[in-house]
Amino acid sequence: MVGVAIAISHGRALAKNGPPGPDGLPSASEKHPWKFFPGVPRVDTLSFSTPDIVVAACREFEDDNWTMFVNDPGRGLVVTKWKQIHHPLVWLFAGTMMARVTVKLQPIGPRGTRVVFQGELASHRSLAGNPILSAARRAYAKAYSNWRHNVIKDLTSRHARK
Repeated sequence: MVGVAIAISHGRALAKNGPPGPDGLPSASEKHPWKFFPGVPRVDTLSFSTPDIVVAACREFEDDNWTMFVNDPGRGLVVTKWKQIHHPLVWLFAGTMMARVTVKLQPIGPRGTRVVFQGELASHRSLAGNPILSAARRAYAKAYSNWRHNVIKDLTSRHARK
């Protein structure tokens, strides 16, 4: 029990952050800077126009309680704001952990788009060898799969109604 109390108090010590910046990531002290962990980019091709995918991507993120930081159909770019992951095991093993997603889109012909979906984590602690990392990778793979499925479903239903 003492070990858990020490781990919890240690996590709290690292979690003292300043106010969030415009992208949602709280400022950090020099003593406890953010360490960033990019997920493996998921690359796909969808048979929809880039502007349509941007709109559907934003709808899907917002339905999943994300806030948009960048929503730029002209550049084919969607970036969510950082948001804290609220899970007791994450907090215990990694302290304060933040996540965001970037989606880069590149037109391929009139009705095709190359999609690069990439999540990123930020923590004050290193995740190397951390038991939470494998769970985070599985959650990331599932999140991408769900996002892709829901975006395609949204676009297909909207195009069917036209």
